[in-house]
Parts: sequence; C-alpha cells; structure tokens
Amino acid sequence: MLEIKCLFYCEYTLHIKDFERFLKSYLLIIFIKKMHIHTLKWLEGPFHRTKLTTQMSREMSSQMTESQTTGVCTVMSSQMDRNKDVESSSKMQIKSKSIGSFCQFDQHSSSHRYIENYCLPPESGPSNLTDAVHEYKLLARAENTDAMKKKINKEVFRFAAGCMNSRTNGTIHFGVADSKNSTYSHGEIIGVSVEETDSIIDYFNQGIKSSFEENPEDAKRCIRQPRFVEVLSCNSTLSGKYVIEVDVVPYHSIVCGKMYRIRTFDEENQWKKSKGHSLFIREGAATRDVYKIGNPSELQAELVKLNTNLPLLDTIRKGAEMKPQIKQTSNDGEKLVNLLTYGGGTLDYYNYYIIVTNKSHPEQLQHLQFLTTLKLFCVLDFDPDSVKNGSCHEYRKVRIANLHTPGQFHGDPGTLTQNLNLYKQTSWILCNGRVDMNKGGDKPLPPSEWLKTKAGEVQDMISYLCNPDILPRGRFLVIFLLLSVVEAMNDPIFETFMSFYKNLRGTQNILSICTSVNAFQKWKDFIQTRTELDINGQNICELELSQINGSILGLGKRKKTTERLLPSDGGSSVLLKQIDEDSMPALDVLCQNQCENVYDEDSEEFQDFKKRTEAEFYRGDKVKWWNFYFSDKTPTKPFVKRDKYTQIKQLIRSQTKEPTSTCVMLNLFHQPGCGGTTLAMHVMWDLRREFRCAVLKDNTVPKTEVAQQVAQLLRFGKSEPSFKTPVLLLVEDSEETENTQELQHCLRKIIGELDALVIILNCIRSKTAKEKYKNCVIESQYITAALSKDEQKAFEVKLQELQEIHETPENFYSFMIMKNNFSKKYVKDVANNILRDVDVGIKQAQLLSILALLMTYVAESNISVSICEDFLGIKRRLWGKESVMDKMEPYSCLLIELQVEEHGVYKAIRFIHQRIAAECVEVLNERHCSPKSDIIQNMLHCDLFFDRGIGRDNLLQSLKSMLITRQRKTEGNEKDTLFSPLIEDINSEHNGAKKIQDILTQASKRFDKDFAVPQALARHYYLNEKNFALAKDWANKSKDIKENSYTVDTVGQVSRNKTPLIRHWKQNTYNISGYISEIDITMTVFDIVKGLPMFEEKHSHAYFKQVFKGKMPLTSIPTDQSDAQEKLIAVLKDFEKFLTSLKPALDRDFKFLEEFFTYTREKGVDKEKQEKNRKCISDHFKSYMSLFCSSEEKQSTKKFKPKLSSYMEIEECRMFLEEKRANNFPRILQFLESRDDMIEQIAEKHSFIYKNSSTKSHQDLTNHLLAHIILKVIKPKSKRAKPQKEMTDLLKELLQEVGLQHQFPEPYYLALLLLWPRKSHSDQNKDITTYVERIRISCRKQFSHMFRARTPIVHFYLGKSDGLDRLVSKAALDGFFSKVRERNVLWQSADIFKEQQVKDKLLRINGTIEQGELYAEYGNLRIPVRPAYLGGIRSGHSTEKVSFYVGFAIDGPLAYDIQYEDS
Repeated sequence: MLEIKCLFYCEYTLHIKDFERFLKSYLLIIFIKKMHIHTLKWLEGPFHRTKLTTQMSREMSSQMTESQTTGVCTVMSSQMDRNKDVESSSKMQIKSKSIGSFCQFDQHSSSHRYIENYCLPPESGPSNLTDAVHEYKLLARAENTDAMKKKINKEVFRFAAGCMNSRTNGTIHFGVADSKNSTYSHGEIIGVSVEETDSIIDYFNQGIKSSFEENPEDAKRCIRQPRFVEVLSCNSTLSGKYVIEVDVVPYHSIVCGKMYRIRTFDEENQWKKSKGHSLFIREGAATRDVYKIGNPSELQAELVKLNTNLPLLDTIRKGAEMKPQIKQTSNDGEKLVNLLTYGGGTLDYYNYYIIVTNKSHPEQLQHLQFLTTLKLFCVLDFDPDSVKNGSCHEYRKVRIANLHTPGQFHGDPGTLTQNLNLYKQTSWILCNGRVDMNKGGDKPLPPSEWLKTKAGEVQDMISYLCNPDILPRGRFLVIFLLLSVVEAMNDPIFETFMSFYKNLRGTQNILSICTSVNAFQKWKDFIQTRTELDINGQNICELELSQINGSILGLGKRKKTTERLLPSDGGSSVLLKQIDEDSMPALDVLCQNQCENVYDEDSEEFQDFKKRTEAEFYRGDKVKWWNFYFSDKTPTKPFVKRDKYTQIKQLIRSQTKEPTSTCVMLNLFHQPGCGGTTLAMHVMWDLRREFRCAVLKDNTVPKTEVAQQVAQLLRFGKSEPSFKTPVLLLVEDSEETENTQELQHCLRKIIGELDALVIILNCIRSKTAKEKYKNCVIESQYITAALSKDEQKAFEVKLQELQEIHETPENFYSFMIMKNNFSKKYVKDVANNILRDVDVGIKQAQLLSILALLMTYVAESNISVSICEDFLGIKRRLWGKESVMDKMEPYSCLLIELQVEEHGVYKAIRFIHQRIAAECVEVLNERHCSPKSDIIQNMLHCDLFFDRGIGRDNLLQSLKSMLITRQRKTEGNEKDTLFSPLIEDINSEHNGAKKIQDILTQASKRFDKDFAVPQALARHYYLNEKNFALAKDWANKSKDIKENSYTVDTVGQVSRNKTPLIRHWKQNTYNISGYISEIDITMTVFDIVKGLPMFEEKHSHAYFKQVFKGKMPLTSIPTDQSDAQEKLIAVLKDFEKFLTSLKPALDRDFKFLEEFFTYTREKGVDKEKQEKNRKCISDHFKSYMSLFCSSEEKQSTKKFKPKLSSYMEIEECRMFLEEKRANNFPRILQFLESRDDMIEQIAEKHSFIYKNSSTKSHQDLTNHLLAHIILKVIKPKSKRAKPQKEMTDLLKELLQEVGLQHQFPEPYYLALLLLWPRKSHSDQNKDITTYVERIRISCRKQFSHMFRARTPIVHFYLGKSDGLDRLVSKAALDGFFSKVRERNVLWQSADIFKEQQVKDKLLRINGTIEQGELYAEYGNLRIPVRPAYLGGIRSGHSTEKVSFYVGFAIDGPLAYDIQYEDS
C-alpha cells in the first residue's frame, strides 16, 4: 500500500504515452475508495493535479513540432527520474504524518496557516512550468536574526535564479524539513521564530541587487516579497512560529531569451561574496549550479544544451501563460441566499442558526459582521484563541454571548434553558478549550487527545441540540463556517460534522461554507469518504468571505436602518445599542422612535406588511407596536381609544409628581378577551417619550433577574445618582398579584435610596374585574366586556375604515365581537354557520375541536405548527409546502398563526377568540355528537401530543391545567370549584362520573411523574363517588410521587371527607420587635423589683444583683422583719424561678441583637427605623450595665483588696469588658466604627483573660485575636499590638482544635482576615477554600433566620498593603466622604468603588465566573466568593474572566464592583 501511495504521488507532467498507466492508477484509486482506506487523500490530491497537467501537456504538444515535443519529453523524463530518489527517501517518514496543503501560489492568502508537525508534499521539479516547484529549508542553523537573514537571501536567490533559468514557477519554504535533516520527516512543518519581519524584508530587498548584478530589475519583477505564514500548534493555538515563503514567477515577457547568473555568499567563509558567478537551474527537486561542473568539456556541453533548449522553454512558458484560465460561472451568491432562507428570500424561515467554526485569522474578522444579524442559538467554536482575539471577541463587541463549555449541556433541559439563558442570548461554546483561562480543563488539545477526552461531551451536546424538544427539526440550520482549511479527518470539527450528520440523519439541514475551492475539495473528500454523499448542493466555496458577509447582511436588514433611542433628562435622548438590549433579555424595550425608519414606507413591501399586520391584529392576534405606529402615521384613522385610556394615562403620570416609594404598582383588571392588554400597551405607546417603557416578556423569569434588568434600563446612559426619567414596566396577562409584589420588593432592594422611580402597570386577567377593582387597596382601574356608546361608535367608524382597505373585514371575528359589544347571538351565529357541515371524523375537524377545547378552558393556549403538521400529515418539502392554515380550510378563519416566545421562538396555531372557541365546543357537542369528554380522550390517546417536539411543554402544561386547575374567587373567578371547570362540566354529561374516571386514569399514565393528576382522581373518588378504598389508593400514589403538604392532606381528607387545601405564603422577613419587647418588659420588671422596700437601702443593691444572678435565694435577703416585707418576700418567692431566668434571657437577647445589627443590615433601607431600634437597645443596655456592672463597686473592691487573685482579676477584666460592651465578638467588631481610643485597653484585657485562664476557651481566643486585629487596623503603630505571625500561629492552633465542624463562624472569619493569600505568595494557605465553605455552612446554621430579609455587613476590605495593613475598615473608607451628604447612596449604588480614593486604597482581585459561581484566583488556587449586590453576575452561566474588590463578612468573602474583562 505504501508503495502505491508514493508511486502515484507526483507533481510533474507526464507525456501522453503515460496516460494509460495513469488510467490504471485511477481505477486503482476507485477501488481503494470503495474500501474506505484512510490514505485516499494522499492519492486523490496529486492525481487531480496530474490529470490537469497531463491535459495541459496534451494541448501544448499539439501546438509544437514532433521534434520539439520529443525534446521536451526527454527533458521532463530525466527530471522525473531524478525525483524518484527524493520520493523514495521520504516514504517511511511520511507514513505517520498528516498531510497539509500549500498556500495559494502568488496570492496573499492571509487566512492560510500551517499546522506544526504536519507534512507538506515532497519537494518537486519542473512540470508544466506554471505549476510551482517546491523546495524546503529547515533553517535550523540560523543562530540569530542576522544569520537568518543572510541564510534566507542566499537560498532564495539561488532558488529564484534556478526557477528563472528553468522558466518554472516555484516556492521556497523556510521552516520545513528537507531531506538533509534526519530528525524530522521530509516536508514536516516545523516553523521558525521571527522577531522582526520588517528587517528580514528590508535585508531581502537590499540583497537582490548585490546578487543579481546583471539583471536586478528582472529579479525584482519575478521574485515576490517574503510571505510569513503562521504555524499553529496541533491544538489550534498559535505556536509563535512562521513558515517563510518566497514565490518566483518568471514571466515570459521578462525572462525571454535570458540566462541569469548571480553572485552567491559563502556561509563557510563569513558570508563573503563569491568571486565568480553561478548559473543555477532546477533539476528534479533540487537547484543545481551548472558552473560547478569540474570537467570543462562537460561544462561546455551542458551550456550548449541549455542554450539550445532555451528557445523551446521560452515557447513552452509563453504557451502556458497564454493558456486561458477556465472559470466556471459561479451562482454561489444566489445559492447562499436560497440555502439560508429556505428559498424565501428573508431570514425569517429558520427559527435559529447554529454556527460551527474553527481558527480565524485577524484579517477575516472584519468580514464576520453577518454573525450579528443571524438568530444564533449557539456557536460551536474550535478556536482556543477565539475569546481572546478571534471571532468570539469580535462578536461580543456588539452582541451578548455567554461563554459555555460542552460539559454544561448535561442535565434537565428546563434547568439548562434557564441557567444558560438559551433562546434569549447566544451561547458561544468553546469546544477545544480557551487559552485565556488557567484551568486544566480549558487546555486546548491536539486531535488525538481531543478524541479521547472531549469528543464524548461534544457528541452529547449535539444530541441535546438536535432534540426536537429543544429545536424543531427542519427549522434550524447548522452552518459549518470553515475559516481555515481542515487538513485531516481526525480534526475535531470533522468529528463534529459527523455527529450532526448522525443526529440529523443526513445533510439536508447542514450548510458548509469554505473560504476557497481547495479547502472545500478537501472537506468534501473527507465527507464522501465517510458517508458516500456528495455535498455539492449544500456548500458555498466560490465566494470571498467579504462577499458572504455582504450577502447575509443584505438579507438581515431592511432598506433603512435606525438607531434606537431612549428618553432621558430634559427632553434629551440616549442611544440604546444592540449589545445593551441583548443584556435585558427578559424585557421588550419600547423606544421613543420605535418602528421609525425601518422600512422604505413608499415601497410595496411596506404596504403589504402594513396590510398583513393590521389584518392579523383585527382577526385576533396580539397587538404589536406597529399597529399603533400605523395609526399615528394616519391621524384621520386613529387607533380606537377606550374610555379608560385617559384615566389610566393620568393615573400613571400622577405617580411621578410626589412618589412615596422608588417602585409603585398600579393594577389594571380586565375580563378575558375584552382588550385589556391592548389598552395598556396603547397607553404605554403614547407615554414612550416621557418614560422608559418595557414589557416583561416572560413571567417565569426569576424576579431578582427581572429587577436587575429593569434597574439597568433605569440607569442606562446615566452616571449621576439621580435618575429622573422613570421606568414604566408592563406586566401583562397576570392572574395573580403575588409574583408582581415580589418583583416590586426586589426592585426596591436594588434601587434602594436612589432618586429614581419604577412604575409597574400590572394587567390582571379576571372574570370579576369590577369586583377585584372595588376590593383592591392600591390604585387601580378595570375594563369589562361591555362597550359604552362612544366606544361602539368608534368601532363602527373603524369598520368603515377597514372596509376601504381589506376585502372581507367582516371575517375579522375578534374585531367584530367587540364591534357587536360582545353579543352572544353574534358569537353563536358565527360558530353555527362555520361548523354547519363539519365532519368530526376527519383530522381537520379533530384538530379544530382540540384547539377549541384548549382555548375554552385555558386562555391563550395554542399548539405549535410543527405538531399540527404532524397531526394533519403534512410533509415538509424543500422551498414550499402546504401550510396548516391551507389544510384547515374552511375552518382556518377561526384560527390564527402566531409567534410564541417561550423556550425559543416558534410558530403556533390557536383560536382567534375564547368566546368563539367556547361556542364551537358547544356546537360540536349539540349538533355533531362530539362531547368534551370525547375530545379530551382523543387528545390523551394520541401519542403525537406527548412525543418530543417544539412547543410540547406548553401544550402539556395547558392540557394539565385544563384537567386539574380549580377556580377560586380569590383569583378572580366567578366561583370556587371542587375540580377544574372541564372536569365539572364533564361530570354533568351523561355517565359523567365514569368518563372522569377514564379521563383521569389515562391522564395519570401520561403524566406519570406528576402528583396532581392522581390527587385529583382520589378527590373525585371520595367526593363524587364516595369510593374511599380507591380514593385511598390514588391518594397514596400521589403521595408516593411527591410527598408534600398537599398530598399528605389528601390522604387525610379521604378518611375525613374534607377538602380544604390552604395555600400559605411565608413572609421572608425577620421581626425583631419581639426581642425588643422582651427587653422592655424585663427592664420594667427590674425597675419594679428594685423599687421594693427591701432593695431601697444603700447596700441592698448587691442583694439585688445576687438574686437575679441566681446566687442568693430570696429568703436570704435581710429585711426589717415587718409584716409588709415578709409578705412581699412570700409573693416574690412564688415567682423566684421566673425572676432568676430574666437575666440569662436578657443576656441572650442582647447577644442576639448585637449579632443582628453587627453582622447584618436591612436589605430594604429604612435607616430611620434601624437607628431608632439601635438607640432603644443601647439605652436599655446602659440601664442594664448600671444594675449589674457598677464601676463604684469595682473601685471599692480594688481599694480593700489591692492584690486580687488571678481568678478575681480575670473576672474583673470580664466585668470591665462587659461594661464597655466589648465582651464578645460582635461587640468588639463595633469598635471599628467608633475608632475608640479604649481599644488598646480592651485588647490588653482580652489578652490577660486568654493568657491567665486555666482553661483556654475558643471564645476567649477568638476575642483576643479579633481585638488585636482591630487594634492594628485602628492604631497601626501601637506597641501593644501583637505581631501578625504570633496571631497567625495561634489561629492555626485554634483551627486545628475546632476542626471543620465548628458550629460558630468566628474562627473561620479570622481565617479569612489572617490567612487570605498574599499578592506575592499564591501558594500559601491553600486551606482557605475549605474555610470559606465552612464559614458559609456554620452561618447558615446560626444566622439563616437573619439572612432571609437582611444582608451581611462587611467590616474589612482587602487593601493593597501587606500584612495586617492590607485590612481596610469600612469606617476608613467612609472617612474619605465624611462631608458627603448622600454617602449612603454611594454605598447603595456601589458608586463608592468608582471613587479614586477607594481605588487607590483597595486591591482589585482577578477571578472567574463558572456555572454562575464566582471565584477569586491566585495562581492555581480558586476561592469561592459571593457577589455583594443583587445582580452582580450576569445571567446565563457564562464562563468569564472578571476582577473585583473583596470584602469580608461573617458569612464569607463578598465581591464588590465586579468588572467583566470583555467590558
């Protein structure tokens, strides 16, 4: 096999007599191809070239005489024989190397790169003179740049002279192993390191004249400038090396009749110029100096021969140059448009595109703008440099892309969709690592290693992407954008192609775009070898990248473009860029110039679009901003204004005058189908120049995330802390206020004390809209399904306007229902007329009945177009097919096709109006014997609705809701129901109970992992049929699926026959008023007892203390023996246990409140209330200290007992510290705020206690360490402060003692302060990550009740200094802004970290975000850190490099001012 391979691998032209031999070779190649032998590429490439050169030889020979032909063939034959030795010597070396392709000859192919250790084809001799010969030089002996320049010049000029004298094109390559080097394979790409390309080029140009002394101008015209081709490592990263190439093109008009002698430079003789000339020719694969022939007669004979053949060579050269280049007319431009648009001419057909791409070149990046116009679901990128300086970096300049890895696409699809922000933002998946990340898992790999370690992850990810539940089959296009040549079949991107091929079962939805025909030929050959398929119909290869870019940009844009503007202060505007809009995926932002300058409004295209959009809205589609825009452009035909329009507009404006809160909510209650959402959007449209307006697109998005995006919209284009342009947010189609209240709470937390306002207009669908309005405690409005006379007149006028434009506006049933004032008779007539002759046995009628039933019981429910197509048996065909609406004739007038944005964008079908749907269900039942039970059973028994497919989740959610969701008055329904309305309606049918059993039993099989269906069936059995045995079975099945309060309650209700299911709402606040009240009561008791006669004496205070400390029984108190005092003692004796419990309880209360206020602060800022509470507690504590820690008593003790025992001294220290409120961890921390001069004395007292205590308690040690840390921070030059090393050693001992299961967080907090890594010692304290994890766990155990409604306080920040000096207190930062009034606003908005004084003080740490988690990085050490502010990390789980400031709180390190590297 190897001999066959090398035998036919040749670059020279063969005589026509050799054609028969090559024909046999061709047949052999076909045989090998059938056998799928991997060496095919070796054979095919050279054979194509041989075939072309053979044809050229034939044509040239026909133009020459027989003698000339014979002479030429003799020369060629001898050259071919000389090549054999070179080829044979390289046989064994080439065997194990992948083959690379040459740069295009005599072209500046900037995108071409070589791959290290791949092999180029063997060096070659002259063939047809226009095919380049190749010569390799390793350039291994060049010690420095100077030697390299000289070596390059020497070799280039001798090679160039040989080519010019032999009249053949040629390329010499430096950095490629030649046959002289045994270390590498022949032709192996090694590359050379080049520091200064300019100096090599300059020296090269200077050297031409000194070498080509006789004809320097000819040489300059024939020898091209050096080309520096980058060499990639086998893992696709830049190696830093180049292959230096020089092309030689000896045009006939320049070299005709000339021989070129040159002067060479002797490397062995210090690069001195040779005394004589050299005459070089190409002989086989080598360059030979004719003048080196030693024998004079042989030299003379050789020269005569050269001179004799020179005219012949000139003739051949001229003929080769004159040979016309056959260029096929390319239709790739039109082909590209058809493939991208499915023949439709616009980019609207495909819901999403998936791009798979490889290494890009800097010069290609300017032509990748088209990526920003495509609806990209994801990009699979095999360029490890992409994020740093490649296509990803370019894309992220103008659009948002989350950086992911293939491993992140494993898990529950719903969770992945939410975490990765799929469908909302582009997912950029780095499939072969990243050079900008330090982690080992991000390391780029060569193909052999990639196949072993990463190929599996990529294949699993592709299976996920091709799941019909994720992307509908046939509605997404995979584009392989090959920016560099794929050189081998083991390339990861080719393996990726095969994975898509397997999952998509063919190439119909795969498009390949190559940057050259040669690159495509290799790609095509690889695919044919593996699949036996020809992908010519699914490729683009004859367009420049710039042409591809322009063509796609033309598809993605209308005839006009505009910049989107938002209103700002004083009537000004700010530009909303696409990347900023991408960062708010939960919001549909309404700009003040919405819809302007998008189309050429005089064009036929715009008029068609306008007519179609109006028709869709009046037929029943949701209103679009375009509908209001059309009306504004035609003032004589305004949009119908409802009577409540002005009231709602005034209500919104009134909130801006004197707002009482940063976020207010207004409710608009509306009955289904009466135009409530349309009214709200109409008001918003007319307020778009006064407010920054947005619509919440998805109510399921976490409210914290929505709040973050609304705050971003509020702040956009503003730098000052005053945001005077308010935000108006529309939350539409809500059925409850609870979620919106949570959003309001989140917004208040984020906005804080900023001078800003957000107004939430909450549209609530309710059948009892008027009653809800009457009972609502906040400002509201309502709208019902009843028109006033003025509104009816307005609809009459609008109908006349529609009749002027549209052919049959009477068929706009949604509009006509309103025009007829929601007349039941009109709705009934429409349903009866259309369904008069319906055949319920055909698929169309069945689909219609299912859609009607869904819309009747679940508002806005729909079925995706793809599911409808499958149900109706519509086959998808390329470029044109029968539509669902066509197939549903004559019933399609009742249906509308709309676009659904949930888990992506897809087309769906629904009924035009709920009232018509409900009436159709009745008609089907009464006139066509198709009851509701039959329709739902038909649906439950159809596997198609439960198989995989886009929109399936929405459909199943609607189906489940129809079966189990009960009505409640509290949620705006007319009555409370025991079952869902559908089940209750079926119960009223003939044999209804049995039908319900069958329906719910079948539903429990379909929803086998949902507890609610068997729970509903259990309730049916014990409520409707009194069958408690079956009820118990189904209740237990429900509990087995999921045990919660509802399922457990159902099990209990089976026996009790009661059905209340109470919904509880837990308030996430923590109320401290109980602690304060307890302190108030305790202090009142102390005051009462202290005022009793037996404690009024001067020395009776000591008894008071002893009694409440439990050290003296009441009966031991001295009295005056009076009856009154004896009776008092007797009464107190009954309450003695209670009285002695007061002080310990009070101590616990004070301790808790100290921790409460020292470790945490309110999330919602109510500073006045907080200060009031703290003052109240402080006053009580002072009173408490006066009762139990008298300084006079201590002084008296010292006076009479100057030498106290060690125990007494320790107690005295403890009493002192308690009096000074410095006796525990949180109280010591408070001294950071006061910067009290007493800190030295406090530190000494704690040191004394720790040093002299017989038992070293953990608490004493933590107090001792913290006191000295604070002393060092407040008074860095204090001589009493302990050295850091001493404290660190003590801390390490403590950590060893407490281990990793300690219940209190204080030891781990000290570990953060003392053991956090230093700037220059990244390898120290590797246990810090463990301590961060432990502090979080212990805090959750101790303070979880606090952190629900409060946020931790940071007392220390990480500064730029060393040692303990790097700990910067918050009080120190506040000191920079002592004269700033709104200092709290600086902290609340995080703007304080943008102040220069803070920047100069704090150290910015580098880190990464992975899977939504933030890490600080010190070399290989990664420490988990939490964002301090809500929304500090972007959603989408993008893997990003960031930097931030670090603060230390009691629950771990917090990150402030998180800055993304890409910004």
